[in-house]
Amino acid sequence: MAEPTATRPRVVLLTLTYKLPDRVQSYISDLTGAGVRVDLLVTERRTVEDIELDEELVKVHHVFEDSEMYGYPLRWVERRVLFDVPTKVFTKTREVTRNGERMQVLDKTALKVRQGQAAVSQGVHHGLFWPVFQRARPLLLMSRARKALRGIDVAGADRIVAADSAVVPLAWRLAKRYPNIQATTALDRKPWVK
Repeated sequence: MAEPTATRPRVVLLTLTYKLPDRVQSYISDLTGAGVRVDLLVTERRTVEDIELDEELVKVHHVFEDSEMYGYPLRWVERRVLFDVPTKVFTKTREVTRNGERMQVLDKTALKVRQGQAAVSQGVHHGLFWPVFQRARPLLLMSRARKALRGIDVAGADRIVAADSAVVPLAWRLAKRYPNIQATTALDRKPWVK
């Protein structure tokens, strides 16, 4: 006879990566195979879109309903200013300058300017924006994740697991709030999986 879901052990698993790592997928699979319920907090729907999860035992919670990029206006603006608008402008320019012999010089110039602009945009994105955003992301996510955590009964969990470095501050706060619940970064399967 199957154990009622209310008495089964439960793990709150926190991960805010863009793609669920294989080790986390394996951890979830092992826990659900042993009948452990899992509350999984992920960044966005795409994180678990292609992964088969036992819907009876795994409840997925999302920090963002759509893409994370739309959750932060700064990321959206950066994408538009550095990549989308220049691409549209140069595409329209090239449509006009491709036709006719007189326009070939302008077309070559527009192509060179586009290549230079693309290099500058990549440089600003990778050299300036992304390093700053990567350091600020855990703090931004933590404030957004608190809202998603309201839908999770953390007090009734047996363990809180921080599966990546971005959620360690959040797991630490939960551990302070719920001192009777074990909080860890280890994907420890004991005592449920033999």
